[in-house]
Amino acid sequence: MFDLSSELRRKAFHLIGSLIPIVYYFLDRETALIGLSIINAVLLLIEWLRLNGKIELPKVLLRPHENKQVAAYIYFQMAALISILVFDKTIAIAALLMLAVGDTASGLAGSMISGGDVRNHDTKKIVIKPLPIMAAMFVVCLMTGLVLLSLPLAKDMAYLSLPVYVAGAAGATLGDAIPLRINGRPVDDNLVIPLLSGVFMSVFRVI
Repeated sequence: MFDLSSELRRKAFHLIGSLIPIVYYFLDRETALIGLSIINAVLLLIEWLRLNGKIELPKVLLRPHENKQVAAYIYFQMAALISILVFDKTIAIAALLMLAVGDTASGLAGSMISGGDVRNHDTKKIVIKPLPIMAAMFVVCLMTGLVLLSLPLAKDMAYLSLPVYVAGAAGATLGDAIPLRINGRPVDDNLVIPLLSGVFMSVFRVI
């Protein structure tokens, strides 16, 4: 069972992930990829040590289903690396910010509306998040796009129109609301959200 205070602590840590797209704004792709690759290698080692009982992380950073599974922060870092590798810089930054900020809003909305995690991670049943949580996710992601639309772009960033950001917000919302499974195994939404958002923005950018 989750409560709002524990979700706030988890999501405050989750928001630290927004530093990745913010820092990327000032870097070129190659430098960002090298830096993230090093960080990912260190975090993967830490996670391996944790899962093998060598070290412990603060319980507040983990949900119950993550105690014996790969934790969300690993998927977040992997998503950042993949997004920067495959997407245009502006799209990657937008998608990662939508993950950091939008998923935080979704988690807090879930705590207030449903009393915690709305999914049962031990079942194969597909559970779609309630509409109020989806609405919170979409609105916050769209607001993120509006903020980016009003900010000056770095020299190596491309302009994106409002409909592209709307598409990105929709992709992020779907990635958060509808669980993706591959061979019966759930794919962490920290990986799905930015990649689906980035794909939506990439498609709508050329339409």
